[in-house]
Amino acid sequence: FRNIKLRPRKADCAVCGDSPSVTCLQDYEAFCGLLPGADRVSVQQYKALLDARVPHVLLDVRPPVEAEICRLPHALHIPLRSLQDRDQESLQRLQNRIGEEKQRTDDQTPLPVYVVCKLGNDSQKAVKILQELPAEEFGSVVAKDIKGGLMAWATKIDSTFPQY
Repeated sequence: FRNIKLRPRKADCAVCGDSPSVTCLQDYEAFCGLLPGADRVSVQQYKALLDARVPHVLLDVRPPVEAEICRLPHALHIPLRSLQDRDQESLQRLQNRIGEEKQRTDDQTPLPVYVVCKLGNDSQKAVKILQELPAEEFGSVVAKDIKGGLMAWATKIDSTFPQY
């Protein structure tokens, strides 16, 4: 047996304190700011879109050092930091890629932009940023997160894809 000493109860604790502000179970996704299910796709759903050659843009938002380790060959790499900073050069590259892909469509339907990172957390932040981009510059774009990121891709789609 091992005894573990816990810290004493704190009077100002949000859960167990004298005046708790958290008194019931919370919606984890809403609490953490995660995207709703409609804004997310599984790696299997993305693979099906890829196999069907559906026009889209895959945006990889990992830091440059991670993108150098491995990447999907058709992905456009723009780090999350560049999106957060609204870096004009990066946004122009994204706009150009969207324009190229839109030429493959009837230009009436919104072009999907699927966002991927290592585990699926940064990609959710990127989707929120993309959803706020001005429609005048980027046209009708639908941004979606790929759940589980590239590590889900490696475990569920391509076992030869490097895991780091």
